[in-house]
This record gives sequence, structure tokens and C-alpha cells, in this order.
Amino acid sequence: MHTIQYIAVQADDTDMAFRSVKDNLETHLGDEYTNNAWYDWFVTGGGRWSTSEDPYDDDYQKDVVHQSSPKFQEYLDKAKEFRQTSLKEYVESSKKVDIAKIISDIELSGGDDFKTGMELYPFNMLYHMTMGTWNYNSYFFDIHHDSANMTHMKNSIDNGADSWYLVPVDFHF
Repeated sequence: MHTIQYIAVQADDTDMAFRSVKDNLETHLGDEYTNNAWYDWFVTGGGRWSTSEDPYDDDYQKDVVHQSSPKFQEYLDKAKEFRQTSLKEYVESSKKVDIAKIISDIELSGGDDFKTGMELYPFNMLYHMTMGTWNYNSYFFDIHHDSANMTHMKNSIDNGADSWYLVPVDFHF
């Protein structure tokens, strides 16, 4: 599966923003023996969401935007829209869970029950989404503050920072 993520980074120019994101993501990914990431490969520059004629051009920088560009807010709005859709799905799934029964099942099984764990999955996702944990449902990630919440970046901009960029990245997971 694929997901678009808009990665926020502070940089001196577009190229530095692009390279910083690409290098950071490669570091997160690790190597063939130590994959510590939720994704298994990515295309910096937007991939299938890119305006490039080649969606696998991993050096395409024309969709990277500075905070002064109207596209910056468009990217943030799109990320928020996608995230809200995912959040709503997990909220609705959580409402269908009989939490009292799950707690009873956990007590009976000693917590060693895969099915019970799967029933708790929507709660796990809600927890991670509200805590700003970066995953495939984030659609936004602030590398500087290591958070999927936009608040830190927005506060930085409100306090006068003028070096923020958003780099679209197509992730496969």
C-alpha cells in the first residue's frame, strides 16, 4: 500500500530541504538487517502524487514548497483532511468495541490472546494519532520536532521562523 506524507523540515533552500528529508528517512529505514520504520521504501518528491512525468524519480524537487508558497497551506490542508478521515474511521471502529468484554477476556487469558489484541487495534491507532506518533495515517511529519502534530511547526512560524519547507514523500508499507 502507498500513502502520501508531507514532511516538514527547516532548511536554507529547496535542495537542502529535499536532501535533509531524504537522508533522514533513509536513516530511519536502516538497512536490510535493521528496519526500524513503518515503511519499507519511499520516493522523496511525491512519487505517485508528484507532478513529475516519472513518479519514481527520486530526485524530483519541483513539488517541494516553502512556507511562503500557497501550496504550503494546500499541502497542510490535504494532510489534515486525510488524517481526519482516518481518525474518524478509528473512532467509529472503537465505538463498536465492547471494552468491558475485552477487559474480562484479558483477565481470563492473562493477556495472551491475539483476537483481543486485534479488537483493541482501533484504540491503539487513536492513541498514536492523538500523541503525534508518526505512522501511515499521519500524512504529515515534522522532522525538526519529531512529531506528526502540526502544532509545533505552526508555533515556530507564528514566532517568526521563515525557513520551513514541506517535502511530499510517497511511502510504501
